[in-house]
Amino acid sequence: MRKFLVFLIFLLVVLVAADRGLHHAAQSEIAKRVSQQYELASEPEVTIGGFPFLTQFFGGEYSEINIVTGAMTVNDVQLERVDATFTGVQAPLADLLSTPQVTAEQGQAKVMLPYSELQKRLPEGIVVETDNGTPRITGDLAVGGFSIPIESDIEITIDGDTLTMTPTNVSAGGNQIDLGSVAERLSLTVAVPPLPFDFQITGVEALPNGVELSGEGSDIPITGGGGQG
Repeated sequence: MRKFLVFLIFLLVVLVAADRGLHHAAQSEIAKRVSQQYELASEPEVTIGGFPFLTQFFGGEYSEINIVTGAMTVNDVQLERVDATFTGVQAPLADLLSTPQVTAEQGQAKVMLPYSELQKRLPEGIVVETDNGTPRITGDLAVGGFSIPIESDIEITIDGDTLTMTPTNVSAGGNQIDLGSVAERLSLTVAVPPLPFDFQITGVEALPNGVELSGEGSDIPITGGGGQG
């Protein structure tokens, strides 16, 4: 009986070690592929949910995969961070490690567009900064040969893949300043590039560290997609 218990404990240790080893290998392989696909400076953080992993591996169905990347450039637009969660991943047996493309039934993502991407499209001397967590435009604007200090709140909206930044509550130093003209010069319309993993934009929120784009999708290529533009 004692030998049998020792054997069971040994078998359990072996199974757990195998489970964790395959789990780590699968996460590492996905991280490597995503890094190559989007030409990332460093591999993303990949987490395959669910325990034990072996049952998912041999069953070919993975409950949830989360991928968090660092900065990437798509169509000359820098995205600071992508946090994507995929569900219903189908990859029979070892396909997760060997096939060129792995897809998920559903997915959601949060994509961070830094304010620096908006700022570089504004007139020289104007910056986007945060005041108590609220993004604002400040700086000196050239008007009629003079440098005029300006301040403004901003409103961020999205329509399809078109992001619009509209100044609100504009104030400008000096007399005889046409605030409407100033607001027009500070307005931006930016074509948002295709989101990674073929996510479709569903919403936008201005946060202290950037513009957060929400995305959703179905039949999403986790690996083997189009990559960056």
